[in-house]
Amino acid sequence: MFDEMRPEVLVVGAGPVGLFTALALARRNVNVRIIDTGVWACTHSYALAVHPQALDLFAQFGLREKILSESYAVGRIAFCDQEGTRVSLEAGGEQHPLAVVRQDALENLLEDELEKLGVRVGWRHEAAAVAQADDHARVTVQKFEKESRGYIVAHTEWVVDKTWELEPKFVVGADGSNSRVRRTLDTEFPEVGLAQYFAVFEFKTDADLQHTVRVALDGGTMNVLWPLPGGAARWSFELPDYRPSAPDPVEALRKAGFGDFPSERQKDRVMLSHGLDLPVLDEEHLRRYLRERAPWFTGSIEKLTWRIVARFEHRLAKRFGAGRLWLAGDAAHLTGPAGVHSMNLGFWEGDDLAARIESVLRGGAGAETLASYDARWQSVWKQLHGLERVPAAGPQTDGWVAQHAAQILASLPAWGAAYEDMASRLGLITA
Repeated sequence: MFDEMRPEVLVVGAGPVGLFTALALARRNVNVRIIDTGVWACTHSYALAVHPQALDLFAQFGLREKILSESYAVGRIAFCDQEGTRVSLEAGGEQHPLAVVRQDALENLLEDELEKLGVRVGWRHEAAAVAQADDHARVTVQKFEKESRGYIVAHTEWVVDKTWELEPKFVVGADGSNSRVRRTLDTEFPEVGLAQYFAVFEFKTDADLQHTVRVALDGGTMNVLWPLPGGAARWSFELPDYRPSAPDPVEALRKAGFGDFPSERQKDRVMLSHGLDLPVLDEEHLRRYLRERAPWFTGSIEKLTWRIVARFEHRLAKRFGAGRLWLAGDAAHLTGPAGVHSMNLGFWEGDDLAARIESVLRGGAGAETLASYDARWQSVWKQLHGLERVPAAGPQTDGWVAQHAAQILASLPAWGAAYEDMASRLGLITA
């Protein structure tokens, strides 16, 4: 059992990346604690697919088959226009699939694995203040509880129940796009591409989805069909001209610096605009999007189970950490929906960071070990964001692929050498 009051590493954020990072640390016998402002694991989110590369990583932890048992296995990715498929390629194949799995199932699995090692998630815990000294970090932790208030009309509010200080050797910020750890680092988090809005629909269907993700490119828009476990499908339609009528009040408060507070964690990966009364989310719009952008989809729409407008930002932190504070996942980068890159690379970042921290704590490694973490992942993300070493069309590249190269590259479920190999099979070569 690890000592919760004297952790060597505090992980802030218990989404998939934070949970996996904590597990990677615990498996290395590093005394780790993990906290999250949420009331419990998320109930719904956009992120829903584990890359073949990430499954290889999970296999090292004995979790690959457990994830696959909860998943719909995807073997191919097809790029389409209104007429149908124009080009497709293996996304991993039958023996090495892309695993479509709901985030809550993934989080529950990781939380269970942590509990087996004696690590419990501190739900309703906020890192209210973070600072760093020469050889440790200082974190003020607040625990929230509900309190009944009111005399004539009773109601409940979240209030701070307890406050205490921790002094871990390191803090890992896996605390999402509004990361307090990143803000403490005072590092820029600039946009490196335009934000995108998507109307997202999930429904039961009789369509034979053939273990294939389909990316429909039409009129400059990217539209994605994900097959889901249990005979369901998710369609995401890009809304190039969409502007919300009013800002999300919760996100506005957070952006203004008013901090975090307990929630039911509807998401981690994207900013979501709720409201089923939005016209773009009615069934008539769903059917119109299908007629206009993917008339080849003839499956039934039997029951709409989830509808939402999602806003995806494209951002990259100027640095992934310094000293005693380090970042992984959405705290360091945000990107578009099709490639599910932010979560999947976050797993690799968390494992990499855990190994480097262990080498500092146990092996006497120096500060350069962590500095090279920043350099490595900056390079990877600059390629995925189309800033450096971007695969490009050549004389032999199919014309349709060349025309849609940027959208196709953003949809490839891979990174590094695997990403470049997948791109090359479509005729897109890294110079």
